[in-house]
Amino acid sequence: MWNTALRFMTYDKAKLTGILCGIVISIFLIGAQLGILNNILDMSLGIVKGNKQYVYAVDKKSTSSTSLVNVDKRVGNELQSIPGVAKVYPVVVAGGTTKSRSGGTAMAQIIGVQYPEMAGAPELYTQETVLNNLQNEGAVIIDAGDVGNMENIKMGEHFTLNDKRVFVSGMSVNNAGLGQYNIITTVERARQLTGFSPNSVSAFLIKSTSADTAAINEVVKEINKTIPSVKAYTGEAFSEVSIEYVKTASGIVANFYLLIGFSLLTGIIIVGLTMFSSVNDHIRDYGTIKAIGGSNFLIAKLILRQCLIYALMGFVASLALLYGLQAAMAAVNQVIIYSPALLTGLFLVTFAISLIGNIFSMRKIFKLEPVQIFRM
Repeated sequence: MWNTALRFMTYDKAKLTGILCGIVISIFLIGAQLGILNNILDMSLGIVKGNKQYVYAVDKKSTSSTSLVNVDKRVGNELQSIPGVAKVYPVVVAGGTTKSRSGGTAMAQIIGVQYPEMAGAPELYTQETVLNNLQNEGAVIIDAGDVGNMENIKMGEHFTLNDKRVFVSGMSVNNAGLGQYNIITTVERARQLTGFSPNSVSAFLIKSTSADTAAINEVVKEINKTIPSVKAYTGEAFSEVSIEYVKTASGIVANFYLLIGFSLLTGIIIVGLTMFSSVNDHIRDYGTIKAIGGSNFLIAKLILRQCLIYALMGFVASLALLYGLQAAMAAVNQVIIYSPALLTGLFLVTFAISLIGNIFSMRKIFKLEPVQIFRM
């Protein structure tokens, strides 16, 4: 049966190519858009990215990790007294403007963290980065993905941040901001650079005495019960809240979903029309199968095998293109990650495109009477 299905497919190589091109183009566009969307949502996590092991205590008016309302820094002492809390780390997040050597300006998000814990800072850095250098006067860490936009600035070179001279003491990896530079420095230097109030912080990151999920949830519950001025989240929960805020407050996600829908529809139309044309070319063959006793169920199995072969061939070709895109983006320090769940979903979509594209063809064959082949 598989050989028969393959022979039907390869009978007209032009139509085979057309069907595969429709599948590959559609799946590549869907996969690329979903990969880029995931990257955008990942960039929107702010201080949560790479720091989900902490408990977050933020002002109740804060809607996400990128929309933080200042908290009185004295709350830190209250948090430290909560059972199960090992250490409380203040984080300062404020806006700024960079100025390059040529005079070009760009928006920046300045994140102040405490050394050596670096709670709220990125997880990964380049090999040349020595975190201890962040304690030097004027030291900041930029993301390696922003180097090109910052006129290929190098380690140790200076630039202007909020009209103050700073230098690059290190570079993070995969911490590019969404429409702005993410710049890491100490809490004290962040206050100096931005004029941030010495009596406030943006958030508190809390290290629990236990890594057990139940113990961390108990700390969150106790903070929310004891300190009414803040709301506590686990790292995972605050990540979900932040992503959901971006999805609902921004039109970016809706635009991506619209493009994905059009890509899916385009694939179905191309595959459907080409398959319908292919069935018309083979209508006498299908009629002959029915004339010699072949049932609609037998023909359905034959077509479903063709769908699966199309899906496998199209998915493999699409996967090669998607990983090529991933490598190209990595070359400019932009990360696109295809999770196993995403790849599984893409294969199912590939099979769905192939199957839906065949439905109209199957209906025509099912309605075909064997005697009709003698009239063709």
